Amino acid sequence: MTDDHRTPAGLRRANTAAALQAVLDGGPLPRAGLTERLGLAAGTVSRIVAPLVAAGVLRELPALPGAGGRPRIPVDLVPRARYAIGVHVGRQRTTAGLVDLRGRVHEVRSHERGPGQARQLMDGAADLVAELRKEAGTVPVLGIGVATGGWVDPAAGVVVDNEALGWRDVPLRALLTRALGADLPVLVDSSARAQATAEVWFGCARGAETSVHLFTGNVIDAAFAMGRRIHTGARSAAGMIGHLPIGVAGPACACGRRGVLQAVASDRAVVDAAAAAGIMTASEGLARLDSLAATGTEAADSLLRERARHIGTAVAHLVDLFDPSLVVLSGGVLPHADVVRDEAARLLGNAWDPDRVRPTALGPHALAASSGALLLAAYYADPLAYESGDVARAMERQGQP
Repeated sequence: MTDDHRTPAGLRRANTAAALQAVLDGGPLPRAGLTERLGLAAGTVSRIVAPLVAAGVLRELPALPGAGGRPRIPVDLVPRARYAIGVHVGRQRTTAGLVDLRGRVHEVRSHERGPGQARQLMDGAADLVAELRKEAGTVPVLGIGVATGGWVDPAAGVVVDNEALGWRDVPLRALLTRALGADLPVLVDSSARAQATAEVWFGCARGAETSVHLFTGNVIDAAFAMGRRIHTGARSAAGMIGHLPIGVAGPACACGRRGVLQAVASDRAVVDAAAAAGIMTASEGLARLDSLAATGTEAADSLLRERARHIGTAVAHLVDLFDPSLVVLSGGVLPHADVVRDEAARLLGNAWDPDRVRPTALGPHALAASSGALLLAAYYADPLAYESGDVARAMERQGQP
């Protein structure tokens, strides 16, 4: 039977999670500060904090003077006391990173490859994970978060559909768990929901009442968050906006329709358009197109700006649907984020503040950071399950069998 907040054990787990999240968000904090934030008795807070200090997750800082001459001893997070490993599976490469408790990436490993059989790709991912576990040394690794584009069912750990990889109904979590041969929890979700998770915990969406994350890559996906809760939808299909009609002519999508976002604004679509225009060859990739635009090739810059306007149209649709406090952009459109913002503002008029469209704050290793954030969010939801090594409980809380 699962503990809930009405049992002593369940209440202790909930209070520990709340305390650790408070230190993550506002630390360093004295115990009195935690008492005020959590509305708990001082003795209860001490009983929560002491085991986390003993485990090395929190540390006590030098005492500060307090009222009546009583010293206040702040506690703060020890970011590198634990790691998660984030694995992102893309069309051309698999990237893995060692991510600390503040969502910062310390080591990255990747290998280039084209689309392939899922089992082979997970064998390669397992090799990257093994390298990173060696880098972690004696620091405990909490588990692994895996993200990829398209329709992903996180509860089942299955990629339902990823057009870029040619995957349908791929049991990604089971394949990686088997390849690892290790008793570590593996959590799986879509790239957009992973990046939304990282933004609300560690990035520019911290504290936002509602936010939308829009990822532009070989797959275009979105994710909607209310606070730190990421919406998955009844079929885990929320955020699949690649087939969103945006009212332009263009090449046919794999779904057979024209004028949809994926067919005109994905990385693959814009590279194919550049090749068709004779600007470059299709094998050179988006980095080459970005380079040509940066060095003054007007046709390349024009294509990328057109792509950004399409993404701006998508942003306007998302704002109309969700009215979020913030829209966060990531992926290949970032060099033209200003064009996205301007196009959204043009379409929305005075209905929305364009300054609420912001680029990701996750840095150059956003894919690894966001994949790792899937696991870190689970850790902060129930740190005691992970600290006790109760992997089954940790997975159960995430809806994983």
